[in-house]
Amino acid sequence: MSNLEIVNFLQRATGIIAIGLITLQIYLGATRKAIKFHMLNGIIAYSFVFLHPLLMVAYNYLIYRRIDPFFVYIDVCLLCPNKLDFVINLGRIGFWFITIAVIAAKFRKAADWLNQNWRKLHILNYFAFYFISAHAINISSDSTKTWFITYFIFLQLVVVYSVIVRVKRSNLIEDVRKMLGQLDEA
Repeated sequence: MSNLEIVNFLQRATGIIAIGLITLQIYLGATRKAIKFHMLNGIIAYSFVFLHPLLMVAYNYLIYRRIDPFFVYIDVCLLCPNKLDFVINLGRIGFWFITIAVIAAKFRKAADWLNQNWRKLHILNYFAFYFISAHAINISSDSTKTWFITYFIFLQLVVVYSVIVRVKRSNLIEDVRKMLGQLDEA
């Protein structure tokens, strides 16, 4: 096995593991169980989230003999020139949403505003999950395999369940009903 094949395998593996760990984070956060495990899993999940594009830096180095972390982490395009760049871009956006959510949770005690609003920023994990899902299903060479499709569907169902749990617990539906009732009265 060549170095290129090893890096490619590790990149695919870290991506598949990262999306699973993100799903577990969302599930654990929605159920508020085992906060210490949630925090430990968050560290592990973010390590895989960071490592996945870092392996793309290594992969590109092996092919082009140049190190370009800007392309991998920062080079977001608004109007991407082709489908591959667009799909990579979805992963970048997901990466930054997760990074913002992690920073907000980690440094929530550093500022009053952050301490009051870190949960709102932490919800970016849900959006990140869907950006990363779109990235994974459209870029992965494994995405046509039955095991990947089964895994992917399972992850989607877990996150949808978590969203439903969050919405029910937050009384969001009741708040919307009250707001609509006030609009009817006006």
